[in-house]
Amino acid sequence: MSNSDPELETKINSLVDDFGRDLIDFRRDLHAHPELGFAEHRTTDRIIAALTAAGLQPRRLPSGTGLLCDIVPEGAQDQARIGLRGDIDALPIPDGKDVSYRSTNAGVCHACGHDVHATVVLGTGLVLARLRDLGLLAKPVRLIFQPAEEPSPGGAPVAIDAGALDGVDEVYAFHCDPRTEVGRIALRVGPITSASDRVLVRLTGGGGHTSRPHLTADLVTALGQIAVTAPLLLSRRIDPRGGSSLVWGRIQSGTAANAIPDIGELEGTVRSTRIEGWRAAQEVLPDLIRQIAAPSGATVLVTVTPGVPPTVNHAVGVRRLTEAATGILGEGTVVSTEQSLGGEDFSWMLDKVPGAMARLGVRNPQQLEAVDIHQPRFDPDERAIGVGVRVFSRLCATAGSH
Repeated sequence: MSNSDPELETKINSLVDDFGRDLIDFRRDLHAHPELGFAEHRTTDRIIAALTAAGLQPRRLPSGTGLLCDIVPEGAQDQARIGLRGDIDALPIPDGKDVSYRSTNAGVCHACGHDVHATVVLGTGLVLARLRDLGLLAKPVRLIFQPAEEPSPGGAPVAIDAGALDGVDEVYAFHCDPRTEVGRIALRVGPITSASDRVLVRLTGGGGHTSRPHLTADLVTALGQIAVTAPLLLSRRIDPRGGSSLVWGRIQSGTAANAIPDIGELEGTVRSTRIEGWRAAQEVLPDLIRQIAAPSGATVLVTVTPGVPPTVNHAVGVRRLTEAATGILGEGTVVSTEQSLGGEDFSWMLDKVPGAMARLGVRNPQQLEAVDIHQPRFDPDERAIGVGVRVFSRLCATAGSH
């Protein structure tokens, strides 16, 4: 098939225009009612209701939140499916925007754009259901609404265990990107995100008076030594080509200026650009931290909680998304992107099935400075919803020809 099919693209554009206002309203409803990982009951119910109203048969995941929904052309029941994943959970972050759809759940907000991701996959499902009825869908499609992308470990393994990828031979996802203008998507072959693990260090000692530090374990000093030294030494204990970065986010100990505490904690993340570095850091870090703390005499407990491996885009998946985007959006709408140090549990799906994740441009070009994700004021340009639906719809509608 050529890179352009004007009849198909006209039909997709017409359907997206028909659904456009409803999809924006749907996204705003999700934004106003955000739910944390594995607690997305209302969100799941709303998606199920919308798909059922379109004549589809969604099925809730056994975990209670999240769902799968197949769209199958006549006579294609036994064919492999193309998977589209949209994550549905929010973050424990307050909403800092003054908008009509501001979060009504105190301390919880869709600050990462999962409301957009879910709406794009929903909208694609509505478009594909119409294309199927018109005989314009050749290959079956599975919509994967995944819970709990944000927690560690995330919900992707739960969805996979529930059969999300059974019979799927390619899988795709979008992630909102405030660095990319709306109307464009950003791609790269190979790793597009990084591995991410959580590290918790707990020190205990006898406690004591600050006038007599020699009689006990000085936990605050030991925590400071670990905080400063461990990130430096990690790059000397593992191959630096593994791209591992240890950054602390929390240090906590003591309540009084003249008392040496008996317990202290240090918590952060270790991120790696390559799988080899990820595995090496998991092995080396606990012993390294214990060695740094040893002179203090403190008792040391190091817990490394495995998070996610890097999200590695397959060349064929990047090519398919590029063809779909340029075909429906035009030349110049696909741009290159760098690997980030952020973690993403879609990595587990790409570890099993070829495909790709694309960054979906959500920055209004009139904005001089875009608010980054995971910030209380993050609010994507909603035109990105239609862009995502167009690209995914064309990707799936042409899948049978590849």
